[in-house]
Amino acid sequence: MRYLVLSDIHGNWPALQAVLQAAPPFDGVLFLGDAVGYYPDGDRVLDWLMEVEAWCVLGNHDAWLLALDRLPKEGVVLEILAWQRRRLSQRHLDFLASWPWQKEVEGALLVHGSPCDPMEYVDGLDMARQAFACTEHRLTFHGHTHLAGAFLELSGPRSWVRYQRLSEGGELILPPTVRALANPGSVGQPRDHVPGAAFALWEGDGITFFRVDYDLERVAHRLKEEGFPTWLYTRLTLGE
Repeated sequence: MRYLVLSDIHGNWPALQAVLQAAPPFDGVLFLGDAVGYYPDGDRVLDWLMEVEAWCVLGNHDAWLLALDRLPKEGVVLEILAWQRRRLSQRHLDFLASWPWQKEVEGALLVHGSPCDPMEYVDGLDMARQAFACTEHRLTFHGHTHLAGAFLELSGPRSWVRYQRLSEGGELILPPTVRALANPGSVGQPRDHVPGAAFALWEGDGITFFRVDYDLERVAHRLKEEGFPTWLYTRLTLGE
């Protein structure tokens, strides 16, 4: 099986369209959370995830949208989520609510943040060591940081944990003695200073990372159309 691995789409429909146009053929979709938030087209993103019967786990923005009645509507992030929720059908909400915090597919663990805590950022070697200690899976896919790359752990008498940055794409082959925490990067809002939509393709022991350019003016038009803040467009141009 060949899987398209996506994370942190955040309602950015033009970015997702670019990924689908650029991606090699795949058999299934693994989605690591945060379908909604930031950009206006969360409904389109959810429609597509339902259509392809993606394996999904819950992200923090997804969880916040579902819990808005228990959260203060303060700050741009929650204001955008409230705006999006008013435009989602009950079918969308039921779909989101069905997502678990963790899921296993073909022996790999899917989680939004960390195997220790789905809201935790795995963004350094110490956090990666803690994450490896929280799971026995050889391969864990996670998102949340919006940074494309992988933490690798070699166990044994000369054990180590290292990070491989893959923001501009590349291939990762896992030897039998190595475990990995692999992050495909963000489709909708990269934060590794490389603009474009990030995604990965997983097959067997190999993971290929991609970064694809797309027309950011389409996003700018949607933001202006719906009255969203312009800094959301600026972040895309800078990849941060």
